[in-house]
Amino acid sequence: MERKDLESAAANVVYLRGLLALPMGALFAAAGLGNLRWGPFRSDLFFIGFVALLALAAVGLTRYYNDHYGRVAQSARQQIAYAVVLAIPMVGGSILDSRLDLPVSLFTGLFAVAMLVWTGRFVGLRSYHWIVWGALLAAAVTPWWGSLSDKVSVALVLIGVATMTSGLLDHQALIRRFGRARENVEHSDLRA
Repeated sequence: MERKDLESAAANVVYLRGLLALPMGALFAAAGLGNLRWGPFRSDLFFIGFVALLALAAVGLTRYYNDHYGRVAQSARQQIAYAVVLAIPMVGGSILDSRLDLPVSLFTGLFAVAMLVWTGRFVGLRSYHWIVWGALLAAAVTPWWGSLSDKVSVALVLIGVATMTSGLLDHQALIRRFGRARENVEHSDLRA
């Protein structure tokens, strides 16, 4: 197998660990619901407990992937690129949405575009990426946002749902590409 093929396979193992998107997406949604003071998320104590459960879930899911699909580390360049791509919409988009009274959501739209760009660059866009992030982008440009008192919190809920959906589909792509989780994987450290 050629080095490029091995690097590509390693990158797919990292990026298709989609179940890790579930705690992240749930965190986005929980933050939005907490800000909106919805249901049990009105309680700060409930929110803190929920976040602690999400952290435990992330640790467990990381262990599951490491045990069954092997350990793969992202390069520093890829980690920085991901952080930058997420920081722009998370910070810039949310500030713009809270300061400007637009009928659309720049936060939601920037996040959807950022995920399409990052996925296209590092993972390779699949049809479901276009559907999930395209639907989020369509929701962002639909002119109903101006009537909301807290666009950023609603955007966080939608971003959370899209993140979890994409994560589940990424995990399915991992299974299709590499098969079901194996019980005894040789633990080797690979770099994507």
